[in-house]
Amino acid sequence: MKIWLFILMLSVPSLLMAQDDDLKFGDTNTTNMDPTYKTRKKSKSKRPIQWIKNDSEGLLLGNRCMTDVIDEMRFEYVIQIKGQPGYRNELGRLAHNFGAKIGIMFRNGPFWKFRLKKERKKCREQTGDFVG
Repeated sequence: MKIWLFILMLSVPSLLMAQDDDLKFGDTNTTNMDPTYKTRKKSKSKRPIQWIKNDSEGLLLGNRCMTDVIDEMRFEYVIQIKGQPGYRNELGRLAHNFGAKIGIMFRNGPFWKFRLKKERKKCREQTGDFVG
């Protein structure tokens, strides 16, 4: 009986020490300290806010630089000429644009319109659309 107790006492510490060698922290086949999966930044909204305008004067809609600026600010101009199907009356257009401008303000900050005008002027100068 004493021999079995002695053998048991000798084997328990050796089993515990063997387990310590197997525990290695860091990269294994199922875990990785530097994962390759990175979460994508979520866009604040997938659909851009629509700002209704009566004409396209001064908007630089065909300008690539201005298109990039508008995409970055996540809104788009919608041109609706009077008499066009789906045209809103002036009061409806003003109410819609009021909500649109508030939405753009929450996305881009309170001074978004000043930044837009500054970028518009810079884009006009870069592409030669600026006179004066």
